Amino acid sequence: MNKKQEEKKNIQKLGEILTYYKIITPQQLEEGLKNQKESGKRIGEILIENNLVTQDEINWVLGKKLEVPYVQININNIDINLSKNISESILRKFKIFPMIELNDELVIAMADPTDQEAIEMIKEVTKRELKIVLASFKNIDETLDKIFKKKDSDS
Repeated sequence: MNKKQEEKKNIQKLGEILTYYKIITPQQLEEGLKNQKESGKRIGEILIENNLVTQDEINWVLGKKLEVPYVQININNIDINLSKNISESILRKFKIFPMIELNDELVIAMADPTDQEAIEMIKEVTKRELKIVLASFKNIDETLDKIFKKKDSDS
């Protein structure tokens, strides 16, 4: 337990990790953060949209720095009912997806596993211990679109 608390203190934000590994410059990060304040999007999405990084580069640095496994969400291998217990807006805002229950833990795919606000929110909503895995923004969005597809046709 003590080790986990120490690890949490050492967790950096995605932009800081990308800068540390020289994937982006501090100036590019600063510009991305300004854009984030205006758009409300996640920093990784903004950096990808501006062609400053690729999803693979984000996955590489996060996996390396945080020792978090990378997964590809397959709708046939997940418990869809788990996603219905959390509001769609929270899932989309934080780019997270509850995949399966494993032992006493809920396995959550996240596009940004450094996002402590998202982790705490999901713990609070689910009242569960979490096992975090990494998935791409696109993979999470596509999975959410499949599960919540009825929303678009109802509007």
